[in-house]
Amino acid sequence: MEGFSVWHWLIVLVWLFVFIFPVGKILSRIGIPWGVAFLTVVPVVNLVMLWVVAFIKWPRDNVPPTN
Repeated sequence: MEGFSVWHWLIVLVWLFVFIFPVGKILSRIGIPWGVAFLTVVPVVNLVMLWVVAFIKWPRDNVPPTN
């Protein structure tokens, strides 16, 4: 076997879609550009992004609480 088959690449593309699409939606809701979601497949960058998302000021932090 000299390379990857079409099925391999199809599975990789489906996996990337299943992973990147929800991450992109989450990032866009907190004000980070959607394209940054592609960086989450890079091993060390995804951990750094997790810490950044955990500690940035989210848009709902500015909304006063309703009683």
